[in-house]
Formats: sequence, structure tokens, C-alpha cells
Amino acid sequence: MGDKKRAATSKKTLRKVSDTKKAEVQKCTKPAAAPKEPVLKAKPKQKAPESRCADGTAVEEAAEIRRVIIGSYSIATWYASPYPDEYKQGGDLYICQRCLKYMRYRHTLEDHRCADPFPRGRPIYEDTSTVLHEVDGKEYALYCQNMCLLSKLFLDQKTIYYDIGNFLFYVLLVKSTESNGSQYSFAGYFSKEKTSVDRNNLACILVLPPYRGQSYGQLLIEISYELTKIEQTTGGPEQPLSSQGFHSYRSYWRRAIVQTLLGESISAATHVLHNECALRGHSHDWERNQRIFSLSRLALLTGIRIEDVLFTLDDLGLLEFWLGRHIVCIADETLHRVVAEHRINLNLRADPTGMILGRDDCHQASDSSMDVDSDDSGSSSDSDDSE
Repeated sequence: MGDKKRAATSKKTLRKVSDTKKAEVQKCTKPAAAPKEPVLKAKPKQKAPESRCADGTAVEEAAEIRRVIIGSYSIATWYASPYPDEYKQGGDLYICQRCLKYMRYRHTLEDHRCADPFPRGRPIYEDTSTVLHEVDGKEYALYCQNMCLLSKLFLDQKTIYYDIGNFLFYVLLVKSTESNGSQYSFAGYFSKEKTSVDRNNLACILVLPPYRGQSYGQLLIEISYELTKIEQTTGGPEQPLSSQGFHSYRSYWRRAIVQTLLGESISAATHVLHNECALRGHSHDWERNQRIFSLSRLALLTGIRIEDVLFTLDDLGLLEFWLGRHIVCIADETLHRVVAEHRINLNLRADPTGMILGRDDCHQASDSSMDVDSDDSGSSSDSDDSE
């Protein structure tokens, strides 16, 4: 009898222990009650101010422009732009692609006639499908203001609209194939400061949505560097870059540097011939006739500033350090392997023979190119000048 009582007592004890463990487990796994958040009373929405017509009737004001009609395209906008309020009433904006003047109604655009010359500025590049004109923001202020207001509809970080006298605008015009009387269609532009302390050769770039995916952005980037090489200096885009802008520029830097290292860049070869006098003053004359590139010479040939050259070479694993300074001395097999691994497209969008340059342009040599060459031994200091 004693054994049976002890057994029954032990079973009861085990049940109690088991029940206690289950309760503890449930208590631990049960989610804690979320703390109550203070109840905030919603503020009543403020009524937007009404705008009224001349006869006193109220008109419901549109928030922003929803669509622009330019040429044969109707384009949905992406961002707000500081157009005058009266042009935002209907949500649609009609723009003349010759002078970029903005209008509220279609019949106003149809009756509009441009008296100013078109295209404006001087031509600097032309190929079979495009023309690029350089327009001075000070000389054609209204035209450039209209262009900036239009670009703000598609650029999030565009900030300059009216203070444009210190900028040059390079307007991209696509040769029209339509028989509508218009020879060119406005497709985009890039701008740059006339004098940049940070050596920026591009401040803002825009390609309208209907013309994207056709390498026009790549064309504008290439032309910006061609102009930099003509000036016998180095440069780069204004910082900071957007994610899309960074990928576009990295693609160009890779292509331009690998082409120059392979000796296959027609533009770079022409640049060497035109600047032979500058290369004679190089601190390492033995490099002129050998395919051994210093960083300063590679920057001079490509127009890419040294910090961007350093980044690209390091990104591709091509940077070497020899006898106390960085040297790029790479076999063709290594370069072709890098091209295959990174899928670098070596075809330039711009036609090397398409640059329209006057005699005066060829002699716009600045001392900055010589400064880049002479500071070869201190290339690290050039990198420290970056943003």
C-alpha cells in the first residue's frame, strides 16, 4: 500500500511540474501587448485658396502640370516645375519646340510663329541624325530659362531657373523625318559653367523621355569630354551624382580609358597629334613613344580628371604602383580579358569626325593641361582636390 501511495503522489507531482512548465512556456511565447499609442486628433484640412477669373467666377486650381505637349509628343510629367500659376489651370502645357515658349491652349500653339533664329547658338557637332548647338545663357536668356523650366518637369534636383548667365547650354536637336515643316526636334541638352572652380565639364543633363533608350545621354557625355580635351584640360560631372548618373559615367570612363590603353581611340589619337607641343613638355619624355601610361598622361588623353581615372583603374583592377608612383603598363591580353569580364562596350556613340571646330577653338589651350602633366609625381594631391 505504501508503494502505491508513493507512486500516486509522484504522478501528481509530475503533472504539476509539467503544467507549470507549459504555463511558463506559454507565458514566454505569448506576444507582449503593444503599448497604447497616444490618440492624436486630426487637424482639419486647410482649404486651398480659390483663384478667380476676370468675371469673378471661382476656378478650381490644378495642383501641378500633368502633361506637356511638344512637337508630336504628349509627355506625362514626373516632377513639379515653377511655371506661373495661371499656366497650371488645365494640367496640360503646350510648348513650342523651336523657342520652348509655354502656352495654355493648343490653338495658341498653332497660331504661334517664332521670329527668332533657329537653331540658336553655334553648331559644334553634327552626324547623320543629330545636331548639337552651343547656346550662351547670357545671350539667349529667355530661351535658356524656358529650357530649365521644362527640364525641371523631369529632373528632381534641378535648381537653376533664372540665374543662367554664367552657363553654356549644349542643345541636342534630332533631325526630323516627318514632313511637318520642322527640320529639327528638341531632344535634350547639357549645361556647364563658363568658369568652374571644381573643373566640372557638365552641370545638368536632360534627355526627354521619348528620346531615351537611344544612346543620346551617352552622346552628350562624350561631347562634354571632347570639349574638355579641346580645351587641353581635364574635367568631370558636377557632384553628387544620382545612381543612374553614376552608372552612366562609370560606363563611359571604362570605355574611354580601355580604348586609350589599347590605342584604339580615334579621338584620343587625334588629340595627341594636336597637342604634341604639350606632350614634349612632359616630365617623362620616354613615355611619348611607348605604350606605358602615367596617370597624368592618361587623364590628358581622355579628358577625365585624375581622381576619376584612379577610381576606374582601381575598379577594373588595373592600377599598379612602381618605383614610387602609380603606373599603368598593361598587356593587351589583360585589357581584353577585363573587357570581356566587365562587358565593356568599346563603341563610341559620337562620330569622331562630327566635331565642328573653328580655328580659334583649336587654340583654346589652357595652362591646366600642363599643370596636370607637371604634377605627375604628386598625383595623390590631385586626388585630394576631389569633392
